[in-house]
Amino acid sequence: MADCIQGKTALVTGSSQGIGKRIAAALAKQGCLVLVNGAHNPDKVRNVCEELRAAGGKAEVFLCDISSENELREKLYGVPPVDILVNNARLDPYQRPDGLSDGEWFERLLHVNLTGAYLAILAVAEGMKERRWGRIVNMSSVQAHAAVPPKMIPYAVSKLGLHALTRGFALELGKYGITVNTVAPGMVVTENIHNRLTEEQIRQKLETFPLHRAADADEVAECVVNTLRCGAMTGETVNLNSGFHFPA
Repeated sequence: MADCIQGKTALVTGSSQGIGKRIAAALAKQGCLVLVNGAHNPDKVRNVCEELRAAGGKAEVFLCDISSENELREKLYGVPPVDILVNNARLDPYQRPDGLSDGEWFERLLHVNLTGAYLAILAVAEGMKERRWGRIVNMSSVQAHAAVPPKMIPYAVSKLGLHALTRGFALELGKYGITVNTVAPGMVVTENIHNRLTEEQIRQKLETFPLHRAADADEVAECVVNTLRCGAMTGETVNLNSGFHFPA
């Protein structure tokens, strides 16, 4: 089981920074060829590739808007067949562009966070079915199952939809040796968190968690790798939220 992902090609969407970047690094360390993806900052994507290669890993640039069906399928023709897909691309709910109506923002969040994941699965699943092996992880959030403030509702809805994708595709693709699971982190201490909250606000929030701490991005990446390794688990959600929420 431990070596089942070694030598595989892994597409990690939204992997030019943050959690996605750490997932890409963890997979490269496991011997995967990692397709580092971003849509709007080519330099960041190239820099991540260079970092992974400098550390002894294998990585290729995959510049693509995952939510564009035609662009995604066209770009996939130019890279090795994808064995592992980690749907991590998302819009930050705290970075709503000025001038967008509520409806426009809702649609944009769903299009990137949910439609993009759906299209990515469809695009890589055919090859996985032919090879009768594949691993898919959808990156959700604890907010998919928590009561959230009104401004976070569109984001929570987009993340909850990923759970439906996981269960539906797990049922459809299992007979081809393809597993589909969800990893749902809670608060993860990243640069974005430090930009948005003061140290005191972070401390107060952590005190409400049973573990009195949050996961870091490397722990999330490790959880994703372990989920990908497990060939007997599909349609499931791995919660990584320091005890903040216990799903029924």
